[in-house]
Amino acid sequence: MHLSSASHQMICLFSLVIFLCAFISGVISHDPIRPTCCKEEMITDKEPLIRITSCYILPATRKCLASIVFVDKDNWLRCIDPKAPWLSKRIKRLQKNGVICKDYTKSEDKVMGTKHL
Repeated sequence: MHLSSASHQMICLFSLVIFLCAFISGVISHDPIRPTCCKEEMITDKEPLIRITSCYILPATRKCLASIVFVDKDNWLRCIDPKAPWLSKRIKRLQKNGVICKDYTKSEDKVMGTKHL
């Protein structure tokens, strides 16, 4: 099958649009582990009962809410409300198990202690 030049251009343009939509959607960044954005519908105050392998503190931005992101053993991202009542104790337990929350609210990575919550 031979595609005309116009058809080929349309396919390329469509592919580019899909790529850009996925890139700017704000759900996760190019780094599959460190998300860049948690939207309102993604944030929960329920404690995940699965093992957490990493933790990030994300700042509020123009389109995103401030949140704590837990990454579980299956690499699922969980956006947690920073005001969740159980969060401080869970972060202490994570630290005891060697999981340190990285604070991205500052210009450089800082390890978060529980006093920052």
